[in-house]
Amino acid sequence: MLISLSIRNFVLIEDAVLELAPGLTVLSGETGAGKTLLTQALGLLLGERAADGLVGEGGDEATIEAVFALQPEDLSGLDPDTAELLDLAGGELVATRRLHRTGRNRCYLNGTAVTLATMAEVLGGLVSFSGQHEHRRLLEPAYQRVVLDAFAGEHAQALLREYRVAWEHAREAARRLKEEEQVRDARDRERELLTFQVEELRAAALSPEEEGNLEAEQRLLARAEEVLRGGSEAAALLRAEDDTPDVGSLLAAVRSRLTSLGGLGPDLDAAAAEVEEAAYLLDDAAHRLRAFLAGVQIDPGRLREVEERLLVYSELARKYGGSTEAALAFLEEKRQRLAELEQAESDLASLVRDHQAWSARALELAAALTSAREQAAPRLEQAVEIQLRDLGMSEARLLVVVESRPGWDGLGPTGADTVEFQLAAHPGLPARSLARTASGGELSRTLLAIKCALAGLEGGETLVFDEIDAGIGGRTATAVGRKLWELSRQSQLVVITHLPQVAAFAERHVLIEKQSRADTAVTRVTALDPEAAARELSRMMGGEPGDPAALAHARTLRDRAATGLID
Repeated sequence: MLISLSIRNFVLIEDAVLELAPGLTVLSGETGAGKTLLTQALGLLLGERAADGLVGEGGDEATIEAVFALQPEDLSGLDPDTAELLDLAGGELVATRRLHRTGRNRCYLNGTAVTLATMAEVLGGLVSFSGQHEHRRLLEPAYQRVVLDAFAGEHAQALLREYRVAWEHAREAARRLKEEEQVRDARDRERELLTFQVEELRAAALSPEEEGNLEAEQRLLARAEEVLRGGSEAAALLRAEDDTPDVGSLLAAVRSRLTSLGGLGPDLDAAAAEVEEAAYLLDDAAHRLRAFLAGVQIDPGRLREVEERLLVYSELARKYGGSTEAALAFLEEKRQRLAELEQAESDLASLVRDHQAWSARALELAAALTSAREQAAPRLEQAVEIQLRDLGMSEARLLVVVESRPGWDGLGPTGADTVEFQLAAHPGLPARSLARTASGGELSRTLLAIKCALAGLEGGETLVFDEIDAGIGGRTATAVGRKLWELSRQSQLVVITHLPQVAAFAERHVLIEKQSRADTAVTRVTALDPEAAARELSRMMGGEPGDPAALAHARTLRDRAATGLID
């Protein structure tokens, strides 16, 4: 419940405090007195954007503050983290919005700075604001769908919440699928190329060790004749296999002469030892050389094989980085990229499954939502028609038309349905859309009838009506006043009106008046006692100030409204 609304330095309002209570509070005043400023200030608290020029002349900042008394159920639809952050469990909420002349805006809930969106989210569950042109909103199919869903109850609301989750998931999966399909051809071409490259390199089985061995073998095979000829000559010079003089024979003669001189000096003995070691080394070298030459063959066929294999290394090195090591690094890199592409293909398949599953779920929930709306539609029609009869439209007939679009393409954020309210204001007339059939007064009464039918279902405990009685008068105005009073038994109502028949039902009457000063004008808000309220009613009925007859008529009107006898 809204306890108070305080406004300071806002346009023409210097400092006004509107104290509120349960039941019906009426705000009245001359045209241009500033009633709209109050609703504008309340709209700013509920999340509307601030225009320029709203800060008054009394300073550089305007302040709008509302105090709410909270019940546990008021927090049921609010995010638990938000409720804990703002300490909303204490039973009271103070909402403040500060507007600075430079354009800076600040929002606070219980002293905690919040965003405008958070303020709108929190207060949106506490106040339902039907502005002066709310009947225009009533003409919008989206609002008509909201009304039907509210009347359909918590089951439909739960279906809608669950549907939105499924629809968002399906839409996101569809978006990602479209993106994937746009790059899929390029990815397929990349995968085809990489598969060829990886297979070519894998089949080649490159190895730096093999390449080194092949290069050494190729050099030997290319000079095999030269190696055999030169190696054989060298072996013969080291150790001849016949009586031909060789290095070994000469070294044996040197060793023989030095051996006979052993013990004659350390240097001589050392030289003899070194010659003997050289003889052993010479023998080893001769044996090693002959063993090597035994394995050397002149094999043109093998040389071709080696050169062909080395050509594979050369060509692949040229294609993939300039060396065998670079080609092997390229192979590993492209193997990893292929794995990524395979994973992307697997992800795509999973995405297709997700899209199919979420789409099917969204379609299922949309069908259930359609069913819930179709079941609620005749009940809403009946509830509104009952309220219309009380508002002087006893023969009016409301038709709630629910039309569904088939398939996935027919789904939207709120399901597959469009909802249209049609009205037949008089017997014999076909029901047609509200925009084509209803007058301003009929729209106002239809809106009030809908609000009465939805009493307790929209979640807003405080209902604010700004001139919802526009375009009506006489007995109809009295019926509207009585209906507002009845609605105030269930919800706190704040009503801005020009009609005395409506104001007579007020349990709390507040006067909005403009006072002129030497260089400016200000708006003042005054709570009226019963006698002052009677004088205001007299003014609203067109009575002259101080006219006893008009004043007596106003008192009678209030008394009869209080007893329910007014007609």
